[in-house]
Amino acid sequence: MSNVERIFLKKLVTIIGFFLIIISLLSLRSLPINGYIVDIYSILPYSFLISIIICYFIGSTLVFWDKRKIGVLILIFTHLSILLIPFMLGYYSMGRADDMSYIGEYQQITVSGNIGPWNIYPATHIIGSSITLITGIPVNNTSFLIPITFSFLFIFGLILFSKELIQNKLILSIAIPTSFILYLGPYNFLNVPHALFFAMMPLFCYLSVKCVKENSKALSGLLVLLIILIPFTHPFIVFFVFCFTLIYLTPNWLNKRVELAPKVNMYLLLLIASFFSWFLYQGGLLQKFNTRYTQYTEEISVPTYVSTTEKLVKINLDLLDYFKLLNFYYGRYYIPAIIIFISLFIIIKNRNKIDHLLLSKYKYLLILYLSFFVIQIILLLNPIITHQPDRLTNLNFIVIAQVPLFAYSLYIVIFSNLPKKEAIFTTLLIITLIWGISLFGCLDSPNIFKTNVALTNNEVNGMRWFYDYEETEIIGTPFQQISRFGDLFGERGLHTEKIIKLPDHFGYGEEWREFSQINVEKGKKMDIILFEIDELLYQEVPGYKNVGRYTKKDFDWFKNDYSVEKIFDSLNTEIYRSS
Repeated sequence: MSNVERIFLKKLVTIIGFFLIIISLLSLRSLPINGYIVDIYSILPYSFLISIIICYFIGSTLVFWDKRKIGVLILIFTHLSILLIPFMLGYYSMGRADDMSYIGEYQQITVSGNIGPWNIYPATHIIGSSITLITGIPVNNTSFLIPITFSFLFIFGLILFSKELIQNKLILSIAIPTSFILYLGPYNFLNVPHALFFAMMPLFCYLSVKCVKENSKALSGLLVLLIILIPFTHPFIVFFVFCFTLIYLTPNWLNKRVELAPKVNMYLLLLIASFFSWFLYQGGLLQKFNTRYTQYTEEISVPTYVSTTEKLVKINLDLLDYFKLLNFYYGRYYIPAIIIFISLFIIIKNRNKIDHLLLSKYKYLLILYLSFFVIQIILLLNPIITHQPDRLTNLNFIVIAQVPLFAYSLYIVIFSNLPKKEAIFTTLLIITLIWGISLFGCLDSPNIFKTNVALTNNEVNGMRWFYDYEETEIIGTPFQQISRFGDLFGERGLHTEKIIKLPDHFGYGEEWREFSQINVEKGKKMDIILFEIDELLYQEVPGYKNVGRYTKKDFDWFKNDYSVEKIFDSLNTEIYRSS
């Protein structure tokens, strides 16, 4: 192929890439806004899904074709198209529970100018309220903007960290599109502090490596500010930062590189001092020290690994379900891990034939990868500091080392065995496959045995009406954490003491008895709040259906029960009152 033909082909591919981006964005604009749906993927047009997969392939191809800036731009727009899905569906926010409370924190700081005494992780809330104050946009829209911003910070942090450890141009061309794989899963859309500041960890790792290697006052100042901020984000993040600092420095200490000690000691001391300042802040200046001490040292619970195993046993998955869960939930980790293992075997077998610089970088990244893996194991198995299972599966620290190591591994496995053109094409197919798998696991859906957790405007309006006119002694709900609406409306703890969780199947058994007779004391009344998510969760989501806490028959019985009457009905929200 002549140079003229190559230039024409690159221009043609670029035009096709941008054309498909426009198509995908127009597809998003035409999405039907139907309120709550269990599976967002079910309403995404095939044209959108096919377009963005092709766009990712084109963007990655252009990176390999020395059109790096244009390729990255196409990858950015592709990523943005995915992140805009919840906003284009007209949701109030993409999360419930904690996400609702955090939106309430934005509102509270925006209105009062003060951080609530209960707010122990104020960093993201200060950022969110500042955005609302500066731009004037509603706080719930801020909750869409912040995850988008941090998702891109995560990607660019991965690229910068990889660039710092990769000198080979071709290997870097692998690392750049690999950084756009949707590693954060559903946390790409959620407004929670541990996820947002996890997204900053690649940038922290880059700054740490850069500052140790260079004497840049600007970068050192940025790193110092980040270290001071970190304890006010989440203990989950503090633990990683402390471990990373020790892991990164251990080889230097073993090599007796004494000149690094003063700088490193300063960062460690600063982190420790900042952590204790947070501890004093959230402990109410030692007034609640005994309570905090007990909380941190004596609360022993079930390790995350054990609780996750118990949940998997309860939902009784078959072999096909496990295979599906493995691919959509862990495909972005286990496929690179397989290739890394193969590359390690090749290196051991051909150690003397591999470039010394490449080998030294590979060794360092492998040690870092295994060290981060150990951190994940500690988080999974320890009984003191426990986490929700999806936090550890989606916010996986190994990814920071995985991206550059995976790039090296693909180079070793593929480019050492195939001609360059075939090797590039094979690499593009592999990373596009992984990206495509991550695409179908990035939204909470039946693909990963979850339901869509987006909060609709109808639910918010319905609950606002209810709280304005609520007058009963008891509030019943089958599933949802409706107490969070009090946080959302700026009235923390509103009606918490009135809320009860209804028994499975509403208490109905084989013998027919009225709802009020089963659940309500004589002379009292109860308001029962049903969201569409409550009704569909145990009917349409695999795993939940196997648990079977509720069935369609239960809801039909309840709605036809003469002992309750409907007092509010809106799309996605129904409110009943016992008679």
